[in-house]
Amino acid sequence: MRSREQLVGIDRNQAVPLYYQVSKHIEEMIKTGQILANEPMLSEETLAARFGVSRPTINKAIAILIRKSLLSRERGRGTFVRSGEVRLTLMQELVSLHESLSRENIRFQTIVLELRRQRAGETVGEKLNLRADARVYYLKRLRYVEDEPFIVSESYLPQELFPDLQEQDLERRSLYDVLGETYDIPVIKTERTARAVKAMEAEGRLLRVPLGEPLIQLEGNAFSAQDLRVEYFRTLIRGDRGVLCTTLHREAVLKKAGAARRTGERE
Repeated sequence: MRSREQLVGIDRNQAVPLYYQVSKHIEEMIKTGQILANEPMLSEETLAARFGVSRPTINKAIAILIRKSLLSRERGRGTFVRSGEVRLTLMQELVSLHESLSRENIRFQTIVLELRRQRAGETVGEKLNLRADARVYYLKRLRYVEDEPFIVSESYLPQELFPDLQEQDLERRSLYDVLGETYDIPVIKTERTARAVKAMEAEGRLLRVPLGEPLIQLEGNAFSAQDLRVEYFRTLIRGDRGVLCTTLHREAVLKKAGAARRTGERE
């Protein structure tokens, strides 16, 4: 643990519980960089001495920060500060999760949890412009980022377009690379919506977050040429670490500046 200054004390005259005050002080130090990501925390004895409180109080404060996913407790190693935010450019341009993480040089691993053939059903059929009794592939993947579960995604793809999808390596290759390179059906457009949702029991267990923890949900369709619908997807991203980034331009101002520049060059 690195600190540029002594840990701040607490106010015993406040009605706020001591453990909560301690957790807020440590949280602020993490957010301001006084305690660095992946650094081990000081021992409970040391923290108790610095704050002038008991070890049970420190233990409660640490538990709050673990529930907030700011700290992680590793068996046999101790308590560590979790890595910071993971920036994703998914709402800015057409890139897959695989491509976005690779571009940012973020270490990740993909695990295929399920890959099976099934009936589309009414909802998925409508999303993919298929009959309800059409056959689709259901693909469920879990992505770890820097050794932590970070993203769980579900995809539905028409079996008729991708007849042997189960034979493809979807843990090492991007799904969109497989569609384009193996089947010659490249994804050229996606429609995505983003909303905040709460973690249910199944998602919380996979992503190792508490029940009700905020998650970012992306939902939509991927299209190939002539608006052919090749995928319907639902993706959940941990809200405590995932950040969706985008860059926007004022087209009118850009065009005006470009016109002025061209006029100046002619003169």
